[in-house]
This record gives sequence, structure tokens and C-alpha cells, in this order.
Amino acid sequence: MSKLSDQRREVRGMSMAAAQQKLDELRRQLFNLRLQHERGEVKNNRQFPQNKKEIARLMYHIGELQHEAAMVAAGELAELEPEDAEQTALATAEPKGATAAKADEADEADETADEADETDEDGA
Repeated sequence: MSKLSDQRREVRGMSMAAAQQKLDELRRQLFNLRLQHERGEVKNNRQFPQNKKEIARLMYHIGELQHEAAMVAAGELAELEPEDAEQTALATAEPKGATAAKADEADEADETADEADETDEDGA
């Protein structure tokens, strides 16, 4: 495996606390690189974009974790793995026309119930 794949796998496996800690560490490292650059001590300028990309990966992962936590808190997402939740959502998704048909059926049921109520009121 490539080093990049290993880094991505490591980021995906991090918890929120670990990701936040790593993000703080990388931001501090970028700050120190900028100071070293001002003093002319940086030998590998490639460190800047590499560090920024790693920060971006972590921020994306943290955003995913926050979104997942919000979904769980709202009760919209069961305790499933992200892949399982996506597969479940795709499996339970209805075709586009099916929702319109269900809405029409619900409207017809409401109209029928209203008519029955009116008949009961007239007969009583």
C-alpha cells in the first residue's frame, strides 16, 4: 500500500477526540514551518502543501463525525457503520414516482374519512 492510502485509512479510523488532537498538532506544525520559513531554515518546501492537505483530510473527517453524531442525536440514524447506513438508505429509498403515489393515496384516505364523518353527523 502507498503511504497516502495508509494515511487516509488512519484518518478514517480516528475518533473525534483523536482527530481533534491530531488537527491541533498539525496546525502547530504548520505554524512552526512558517516561522522556520521566515528564518530561512526550511529545506523542503513541499512540507507546506503536504501539511495543509493532511489538515484538510482531518477537517473533512471531523465534519463527517459531527454530521453522524447529529443524525444519531436526532434519531434519524441507527447505530450502524457509515457504509451500512448508506446501504440501508439506498435499499429503503423509494422510486421518485412512488412518493407521489403514496401522497395521492393518503389524500384519498383523508377524503374518505371526511365523507364518513359528514355522513355520521347527518345521521345522528
